Amino acid sequence: MAFSRSDAPIFFGRSAETRALLRRLSSEQGERFLLVTGASGSGKSSLVRAGVWPALEEGRASRLPNSGDWLITDMVPGKDPFLALANSLGRDRERRFDLWRLEQEADKLRDGAAAFPDLLRRVHEKLPPHGEWLLILDQMEELFTPACEQHREPFLDLLLEASEQPRFRIIATIRSDFLDQCVAHPGLSEIQNNGGHYGLPAPGPQALSRMITGPVQELDLATPMELDPELEARLVTEALNEPGGLALLAFALKDLYSFCAEQRRTTMDLAAYRHEKVGGLKGVLKRRADAALEQAGDEGRAALPRVFSRLVTVQADDTATRRRELLEAWTNDPAALCLIDAFTDRDTRLLVIARENSDSDRGATLEVAHEALLREWDVLRDWIGDCQAALRLRDLIQEECRVWVEQGHPDYRHWGHERLQPARDLLYEANLLGDLEQDPELADFLVPEAELMLAKLLCSGTDHDRRERIGMRLSEISEGCSRPGVGVIDGVPDILWCAIPGGSVEIEEHGTFKVAPFYLAAYPVTYAQYRAFLDDKEGYHSGAWWKDLKHEEEPGAQLRRYASYPADYVSWYDATAFCRWLSQRLGHEVRLPDEWERQWAAQSAQAGFDYPWGEDWREEVANTKKEGIGRTTDVGVYPGGRNEQGVYDLIGNVREWCRNKHGNPRGLKGRAGDMRAVRGGSWSYPLDFAHAGTRDQSAPYLRDHLGFRVLCVPPPF
Repeated sequence: MAFSRSDAPIFFGRSAETRALLRRLSSEQGERFLLVTGASGSGKSSLVRAGVWPALEEGRASRLPNSGDWLITDMVPGKDPFLALANSLGRDRERRFDLWRLEQEADKLRDGAAAFPDLLRRVHEKLPPHGEWLLILDQMEELFTPACEQHREPFLDLLLEASEQPRFRIIATIRSDFLDQCVAHPGLSEIQNNGGHYGLPAPGPQALSRMITGPVQELDLATPMELDPELEARLVTEALNEPGGLALLAFALKDLYSFCAEQRRTTMDLAAYRHEKVGGLKGVLKRRADAALEQAGDEGRAALPRVFSRLVTVQADDTATRRRELLEAWTNDPAALCLIDAFTDRDTRLLVIARENSDSDRGATLEVAHEALLREWDVLRDWIGDCQAALRLRDLIQEECRVWVEQGHPDYRHWGHERLQPARDLLYEANLLGDLEQDPELADFLVPEAELMLAKLLCSGTDHDRRERIGMRLSEISEGCSRPGVGVIDGVPDILWCAIPGGSVEIEEHGTFKVAPFYLAAYPVTYAQYRAFLDDKEGYHSGAWWKDLKHEEEPGAQLRRYASYPADYVSWYDATAFCRWLSQRLGHEVRLPDEWERQWAAQSAQAGFDYPWGEDWREEVANTKKEGIGRTTDVGVYPGGRNEQGVYDLIGNVREWCRNKHGNPRGLKGRAGDMRAVRGGSWSYPLDFAHAGTRDQSAPYLRDHLGFRVLCVPPPF
């Protein structure tokens, strides 16, 4: 708390500053308007109220011999500075000024500066001929807050005009981080330029020592106490140059004195200071922090990582230090703001807010007031210990992102999957990832490599070679990347199902086939998914899936062994056995699509479509012989060729088995060697086979450039 006029007997350590301010008050400019500035918690209000005010009343200002006859009033702007000014006079019970109701006086002042000379006349009538009125305008920064916006300019105009009146002076205290507002105001800027400004520094070692020893040595304490010089030196060292150090020192001394009095000690020494019930400034820190955390409640406690992750940095030697962050970082986080309010409370002051733009919180910064908090408060210390690696990584990523942005976002500076994914995982576990991604540039830098490449696939300008390279890279990093429908989860293929509505199709020479609604896999079965069947001891080599099927001792050899490429060299028997195995793993029936279902999907469930995208052929949307790639590609690298239900690679890439016989589509059963229907063409087939209605066939035992995709009927989940 700031010292008041009545606290003057216990106000120590600022005698030099009091004398300097009295000299400045007697200068030509000081006779009018004097601005006293200093950092938050530096003691501006205490200096003016408990230092200057009593000195003037007691006539101790040699250059102001009649100051004992002055009227001195004080005010804080609040939401209505005009009413606060009227109240400052109304509190003087001795002179009983001839005031109307205070609200009416405030209204008169609010109506225009012309009302002030009349008020000043009535004040002077109660004073001796040489008496003056000194107005202490404390916490002037409140004028520059949104709450006082409508009164700011009228009240400043009143003050500046009033300061030209005889026998009236103003001393205003204002935080130094609000000085830019004074500089921007013509009248206040002129005052500063003409010598009406006094900057109050933080107390030095001698001043701190005097603040500590004065009350013990010169006052009649309820419990007389001596002070150990070693303790005095320790307190000075710990409080020196600490933001909010005066408040923390006051807390520590109060707790220490109370403890010594309770213990009937006659000396405040290091032993008492270190006692667990005091714990030095560290103990004060812990108690204040614990109380603030309790005040913030459960939601505030949960927000602690979101607040302090932005206020702490960890050096290479694992030393935690404080960092400054814009207050607006928590604008949309009410729980975090609740925690910040608790820690910036005047009875806590463990976090410090500094405002650059005082019209709002825009530009305001927040930082830890006492770096010891990072080491001595067990809650924060333990959290930092758990998150050291993540905090260091956070700082590294911010620096890497800065360079990446400065250099124009080059691809080579963007972290690849092998480095970025573990980094994202670590940041996520430490609750740091979400905060980083609030920054648009950092969010771009942290986009997983797979997502970037998938986005490039959507660009029509990406040529076939580039698509193939992207596909190979996607396959390389497929494990751990989040592309649903191409990988394996816990040994079971992860199928992305796409709902296909019912309808009917015409199959050449076989008439109309009614199609019931079904779900079709978004991609052909990939090599990774087929390999899960091959590697499972209850999979390919188990006889459970091969009833009525030809079972080769060994599976076919995959041509291109990339995880997210389509499985190939798969016979119809192999594909059918896979479906039976997957049905058991998923708990619902999975099978190969029938030819009419496959065709209906390739038409996007539209009677007039010849291709998944419409009636006419479209260039560069499928891997066919025309493109000249000459091999399979990663599934899904041609998103422009997917159907309207989201199914990829229905045309080109790999030929796909259907369940039914080719010669008699309606007959699902037959001799073991009956030719089976094949659809979709492939990378080696001409455009004729890319048409949705083009039929193809193959012997069920053949392993060639043949793959498959799976189907299930509703509901699959």
